[in-house]
Amino acid sequence: MLRPNVLTGGDLSGKRVIIVSFHDRFSNNSEENLEELKSLAHTLEMDVVKSVIVRYPEPVHPATFLGRGKIQELARMVSEEKCDIVIFEKELTPVQQRNLESFMKVKVIDRTIMILFIFGRHAHTLEGKLQVELAQMTYLLPRLSSFYGNLSRLGGTIGTRGPGEQKLEIYRRRARERIRFLNMKIKEIEKHREIIRDSRQRKNFPLVALIGYTNVGKSTLLNALTHKNDAIVDNKLFSTLDPLTRLVYLGGKKFCLISDTVGLLYSLPHHLIAAFKATLEELRFSHLLVCLIDVINFSIEKQLKTIDEVLKILDLQEKPKIFVFNKIDLVDEGEINFLKNNYPDAIFISAKRGIGLDTLKLKISKVVEEHVYF
Repeated sequence: MLRPNVLTGGDLSGKRVIIVSFHDRFSNNSEENLEELKSLAHTLEMDVVKSVIVRYPEPVHPATFLGRGKIQELARMVSEEKCDIVIFEKELTPVQQRNLESFMKVKVIDRTIMILFIFGRHAHTLEGKLQVELAQMTYLLPRLSSFYGNLSRLGGTIGTRGPGEQKLEIYRRRARERIRFLNMKIKEIEKHREIIRDSRQRKNFPLVALIGYTNVGKSTLLNALTHKNDAIVDNKLFSTLDPLTRLVYLGGKKFCLISDTVGLLYSLPHHLIAAFKATLEELRFSHLLVCLIDVINFSIEKQLKTIDEVLKILDLQEKPKIFVFNKIDLVDEGEINFLKNNYPDAIFISAKRGIGLDTLKLKISKVVEEHVYF
């Protein structure tokens, strides 16, 4: 059975890499995107020896993404820095990836495959592993010719297919069969989760789901609200891939269930969101969304836009929402007051320090009571 050889990205640890981010004239987030890409690389324990921001090509070169001059410049950097890998912020087509590798003589990967590497490392449950493999296989299917392209040049005569081309077709067929199998298994998981949800509804507990950027503190908040430490907390991107639901006491004999969900990232490819549909179903069946915002590490506007985009994809814009700004212990009072003036309906907390949690519970209780009877 065909399996992708990129499940954990373990072979990337310690590799010397150059990061290539892009300046888009329609966006001012080039520096933030670069730092985000560095964080992805550091999560995979890569050695970032150089990072560059280049002008987004208009139009994008269909064969190489960048123009020849910029590729030659990057090739010189690779040679001078003795790098093993070049990482592109933008998703590359299979042809672009293959041609860039041919020009620069090193492995070229993009942001999407880095996210898949991290997913592979952090998936622990069967559900998480199935969803990660589905995302990986969906990404790899159109790129099989890059992995096995040398096979297509083997043998064959005029009017016939060589053994390499036949082999590549076998790999593609097996990949499609595997994707169908994974979708079937994930549907079985969805049915199991539906049974669990029915059981919860019979107990009449309202369901609250946490949603937010990766590494904003969702797992830390869940642990703080439940006074437990069973949600995995790690200062790395996408440390939580497997959903966790716990009972939380809100006060006044009121309880709710709170679910942690997979972290989001700006411009996360739609096929990755689709692969984690089973996990994100918790958002669909929840009575309330707690949108957690990091006030220190990421652009607040980018986080809000990312949440909004994902909710649009899932058609959940009308769900009741509470916006919660986390890590206020790391900013000064003046900045907190500025945020409070700009977001007067938000709740301000520090999940790590336990600041503002009682206020959050009261807010959850009030909003849930308006939409659900306890």
